[in-house]
Amino acid sequence: MKKTLVIVFAAIAAVATLIVSSRNTPSGAVPVPEKKVQYPFQLTFNPDVPKNLPEDADSVALISFAWNEFFALNWKSTYNTITKERGYPDKKWSLSTNVPYPQEPVVWETYAHRTELRPYNDTMLAFDKIPKYVYQTTPVVRAGVDFTLFNNLDENNEIGSCDLYAKIIQYGKQLQVLYQAKVNRDEYMYLYNHYPDSNKLKKAINTTAANIKQFSAYYSPTLYPSYGGTTCNCPPQANVVCLPCGGAKIPGTTRATYVGALEVKTAWREIFPEEAARYFVRKVITYEKSGNSTIVQNKYYGLIGIHIIRKMLNFPSFVFATFEHVDVEVNDMGLVRLDTLPTPEQIPQRYKRAHPIPAVVDSSTAYAHRELKKINPNSIWKYYRLVGVQGNPTDDTKSFSYYLANYVIESDPPLANFRGSSIKHPYDGGKNSLYKGKFYTMGGCQGCHGVTQLRGSDCSFVMGLVDQPHATPDISRATDKLELYKQAFLSISGMGNKK
Repeated sequence: MKKTLVIVFAAIAAVATLIVSSRNTPSGAVPVPEKKVQYPFQLTFNPDVPKNLPEDADSVALISFAWNEFFALNWKSTYNTITKERGYPDKKWSLSTNVPYPQEPVVWETYAHRTELRPYNDTMLAFDKIPKYVYQTTPVVRAGVDFTLFNNLDENNEIGSCDLYAKIIQYGKQLQVLYQAKVNRDEYMYLYNHYPDSNKLKKAINTTAANIKQFSAYYSPTLYPSYGGTTCNCPPQANVVCLPCGGAKIPGTTRATYVGALEVKTAWREIFPEEAARYFVRKVITYEKSGNSTIVQNKYYGLIGIHIIRKMLNFPSFVFATFEHVDVEVNDMGLVRLDTLPTPEQIPQRYKRAHPIPAVVDSSTAYAHRELKKINPNSIWKYYRLVGVQGNPTDDTKSFSYYLANYVIESDPPLANFRGSSIKHPYDGGKNSLYKGKFYTMGGCQGCHGVTQLRGSDCSFVMGLVDQPHATPDISRATDKLELYKQAFLSISGMGNKK
């Protein structure tokens, strides 16, 4: 297998162009000739996650920020089984290393899985450790299977909205897309230090939601006037959920600043050997159901989509950036919606991208690929593109990337066209995001996560109360996941109309 991949990679290295071809151009996007329109993108291609972004950043600045995050998080990490240090880049490594990608874990892979953040036994462990995934009932791990891999694909649907499959014309439901969610050190340690058990976190979430409803803020401005309403470093005595912001000062230090709470959601599918040269491929954990047991498996899967969301000093409602593999639209993707209980006989339906990728975003992908060719023509990242990026929330449906959605992470209409007060009411135009004391009706990824903000968990699904701590991988769920999300958000539906 390794010999075959080496040959394939060598063949790819001989290819003389990195210009985005018609095969790689997103459907519906308007191509922009690079010679006619030049955007001042500022891409750094280094291991440092950018900490600063002006509040008035335009689309070009947001796009540059997104790409710089992408390359920093896909840098080789310092993790090894001796020190077990997670979440840091190896600054001795270089992107110019003439390999498609590091065989060692990259930075985001070493982040904490949602099940490490919220283990079923309610006992968080130290961040720097070999992964340990704790469910209500431990899955069966057979001889030779590694249950400590960094990529634990325990989600098999898009937050209960739909199941997704690849190459449906040839393979039907055989190639199901799987997902996982991870958090960085800043977010993990925030929970570890403030609300390490579910009862404390639940109380804080409920307090935050009540404050938002009463004060349009995470905490009472009258009780804590000196904090100025910030949602970056909230008053500790307020006992609210207030994740750290990138660029904000770390309390108790003189100059140190946070990277900020950062979450990564990834989408994967099984990859055939002949496809491997075009994908970031990892040995991963998957699950199968056998009678009443859940069986752990190891398979080789390829990355097809990645969300990076991060809370920033000037963007307390998070910056949302999303990337996907350039082949997703030509791989016969099909979905089965879960609005009603699906039957085994349901056939996945092909779908179109709900909203075109903006031309300036496509231009940035072409630029990133061109510059990448100069650094390392073998880099696997020449097969991945930016879909869009969202800054602070707005009511303007015509604004840049308003309906931000990844083709393989928000595939169906409720998620791809989200502009509502809850998962149950995705199109009602209700208020779903809070920014500087004002409520907004935001669309796409940010609007959906904004619902969790009003629910009290600071724009984070993994910090929230939906199916947490996690009892089981999705494949063993005894209840409908979509219904859980609907019910969880009913309690904030009254805020959905707040002006």
